[in-house]
Amino acid sequence: MISVLPLAAITLSILYATYSYRCFALNLAEAKKSGIPYVIVPIHLFGRFWLIFHRLLIPYLEKLPSSWTQSWLEFTKPEWTWLLLHEPFARLKTDILLLVSPSKITVWVCDADAISQITTRRNDFPKPIELYHSLSIYGINVVTTEGAMWRHHRKITSPPFTEKNNHLVWAESLHQAQSMLTSWVGETGEGNKTVATVAKDTMRLSLHIISRAGFGVRLLWPGVETTGGEQGEEGIDTKGHEMTYTDALSSLLHNMLWLMLVPQWLLKVLPFKQPKLAYRSFVEWGKHMNELFQRKKEAVRDGTEFQEGMDLMGALVKGAGMTEENGAANGRITSEKNQAPSQQLLSDEEILGNAYIFILAGHETTANAIHFSLLFLALKRSSQLHLQKDLDQIFDGTKIDQWDYERDIPKLFAGMTGAVLNEALRLIPPVVNVPKSTHKGRPQSLTVDGRKVTVPGGVHVYLDTVATHRNPKYWPATSADDLLEFRPERWLIDASKSANGTTTVTHTTDSEGEEIGGPQGADTSSSLLRPPKGAYFPFSEGHRACLGRRFAQVEVLAVLAVLFREYSVELAVDDFASDEEVEKMPKGGEERQKLYAKAAERAKVLMTKGMGSILTLQMRNGQVPVRLVRRGEERFAF
Repeated sequence: MISVLPLAAITLSILYATYSYRCFALNLAEAKKSGIPYVIVPIHLFGRFWLIFHRLLIPYLEKLPSSWTQSWLEFTKPEWTWLLLHEPFARLKTDILLLVSPSKITVWVCDADAISQITTRRNDFPKPIELYHSLSIYGINVVTTEGAMWRHHRKITSPPFTEKNNHLVWAESLHQAQSMLTSWVGETGEGNKTVATVAKDTMRLSLHIISRAGFGVRLLWPGVETTGGEQGEEGIDTKGHEMTYTDALSSLLHNMLWLMLVPQWLLKVLPFKQPKLAYRSFVEWGKHMNELFQRKKEAVRDGTEFQEGMDLMGALVKGAGMTEENGAANGRITSEKNQAPSQQLLSDEEILGNAYIFILAGHETTANAIHFSLLFLALKRSSQLHLQKDLDQIFDGTKIDQWDYERDIPKLFAGMTGAVLNEALRLIPPVVNVPKSTHKGRPQSLTVDGRKVTVPGGVHVYLDTVATHRNPKYWPATSADDLLEFRPERWLIDASKSANGTTTVTHTTDSEGEEIGGPQGADTSSSLLRPPKGAYFPFSEGHRACLGRRFAQVEVLAVLAVLFREYSVELAVDDFASDEEVEKMPKGGEERQKLYAKAAERAKVLMTKGMGSILTLQMRNGQVPVRLVRRGEERFAF
């Protein structure tokens, strides 16, 4: 028996090696036929084994002779597109690239015209829904479906995303921004207090906005607003729950990687703290959302529904066919998963799945945009001054409660506030790669730089957001490194329109002329720089572009306007000098400049090497503390 086991192991190893070599030979032959430059790599970047163990194994690969690894080692890091940006494409003199491994071919694109072709040809380059399994933890939804099923979900989920409802987003964003600001500067508004939780607070801010505007749940700011309800949550019943609505969602998002990589049944029994917490938060938040759903379903069935805000849950319930007439008959979950009863257009699980996506997409992406806008402006005082001057021109001392959506949003979108948002999303988009695919056995042709190439069938195609956003072919730049820097002024093609402008909203129609719902504002104002189609896509591109794009834009513009109307943001220097030491330094002098440079260098390192993606690109290692100070009282004004 002892001699048989080694023999079996050797035999299996030989068979596996033979199989891998055969697959690699076939993949290499496809790559050579494609006409696309390729790099041979030993592993598939997004294989589950490699995603779990790459941090342990890459240090050993780095010890191998560079002559063995120099052509491929940089492409073995799952975050290579963020770490290397446009540099590999520039070095290889191509804007489309294949990575060829024994198990997979992947295609990477940063050519605007090719991206436009891919996103336009939805049937040729469908969304690889198998990559979105982790977003279906409560049920399939508008993000995790494709084809006819996606069109079905899109038509039902899109009605609330109207310009009328964006007024509600504007109002709630102004309210919540003022609450967050008070928590940072104090009731007296004095400010100059270190805020070490910017990322956490902007997440809370955006969660509050989508919860209120979208689901009628008012979440109150801790220490600022008071309520009779527990944990500052109105419209949420905490009885029978181990976690509050807010805590459950925060924990769920923080532990999402466990839910992505480990089956739920295994999470439940693993004897470790983090997987147990991941499963607990998954169950608890699901219970909260199901209670909201059941209350809304009962209200629709009984005809007692009261619509407040966008009412995303109500739109899902009514869109699914749960009207007053048939709600009682159709409000059941059938025994077969994701299968709706007769006449019910979405199952209960699909309704909860879409509600989850609305919450997830409605707060994480906008929170990141606000967070990084603040940090970029703290690093670029000249742009911050430009923004404040523009806000002065737009509002002219008007109190916040007198701000008007129709009058003010077009000016914000067309001016420096819109330019700041666009530039922050150019440099740090929500996702670094937008995945597409080709059907197995159906290669697709593309035109890249005037020549025809062939994308092999059965591959994943990644639209490289961060590389495209830094591709010098499409962006005005003052130097070779300019596209790596935050310079929102690049968007202001006509300074005379800085505080004027209009925005338009169009409706999306698919390639067959079918209305698929979802009013879609432009990525940028008509008064700002309009990059070539396919060169700028922070909200994705084409038919699968983000439903809530305008929602996000309105929210970020409102928050930035509230914060910078009366305050400036500066990096906190507490780790390098005390307040007393700073006060002894001459204002604007060399000592203060050197001190601020230390904080700036730390921030820049964290905003590059400290970043990582799970669902969205965020700062994963460390925090950048800031201070909000009254305008005119800046400590580092130089």
